[in-house]
Amino acid sequence: MRLSVDVGPVTVDLRFESARMAEMFAPALAVRSDRPADYVLQVSSGETGKPPAAIDADLLDGEMRFSADKDGYALWFGRYAQTLHTVDYPARRAAYWIPRADDIPAWERTRPFLPAFQAMLSPTDWVAVHAAGIADGERGILLVGQGKAGKTSLALAALEAGWRFAGDDFVAVRADGDPAIAPLYATARLRADMAGRFPALRPAEREISHDDGETRHELQLRALHSPPSITGAPLAAVLLLRRRGAPSPTFSPVSNAAVLSAMAAATATATPGYDAIRLRKYLRLLAVRPPLAFDPGPDFAAALAALREHVA
Repeated sequence: MRLSVDVGPVTVDLRFESARMAEMFAPALAVRSDRPADYVLQVSSGETGKPPAAIDADLLDGEMRFSADKDGYALWFGRYAQTLHTVDYPARRAAYWIPRADDIPAWERTRPFLPAFQAMLSPTDWVAVHAAGIADGERGILLVGQGKAGKTSLALAALEAGWRFAGDDFVAVRADGDPAIAPLYATARLRADMAGRFPALRPAEREISHDDGETRHELQLRALHSPPSITGAPLAAVLLLRRRGAPSPTFSPVSNAAVLSAMAAATATATPGYDAIRLRKYLRLLAVRPPLAFDPGPDFAAALAALREHVA
């Protein structure tokens, strides 16, 4: 099976070795495309073949290993997840491989091929950022924050209120020129303690996962009776979510260093490599969209009203 998707400015022709692999991954991908492909990405498992021949067998041991240079990228997640991601820039080819399809972790099915996508974006003005993205009309907002800051819950509240949704976990961001956000995935990973706040999203639940000691409700947003608008937008604001117990939504000054820390920590873990390139893109983005801290307070409707007024 084949599927073409847009990853920011890059179009990827995905080629699945089996219908089963396609069923695992295809529903999570956000933007279908009819543009000519920039890359071909082969998706396979050890049940039907060996790893791509170009990969050094020594890479496939128990620890995470990666290499990244001007010619390509290779990441073996090792003990974190038995998955291999490669990108060959001159050949415009990429690969995803796992020894057994049954071992694909839940977070990989929810945000598939992220390291390869990040590598493909590396030569462009775009970058995949650990953040949520929402938009009120044509005014996009990037919600940055550490784990459990509330990015997903606020993004899903915006989705339920009719806002455009660009992601709750990783979002593609154009850092140069006119900044913009674009979706990578049509999924959301909702913490168990927040699941009761969104009963209308229960039909989108694909499974309950238990990664790294955290229980998450994995949502497939296209499964909803009325699928939401999963699209990008010009970027109007970068906000660092900080819940400090404010009784109502509050904006406050924040340092670039605090925002960079929140943007970089999970991104580096999920997509190691090209750190210097990513940092330069982050800095350019914050230079044209100076960030603020945002405490949304206890009420989603009030938080969304404050955000709408902020970017108006």
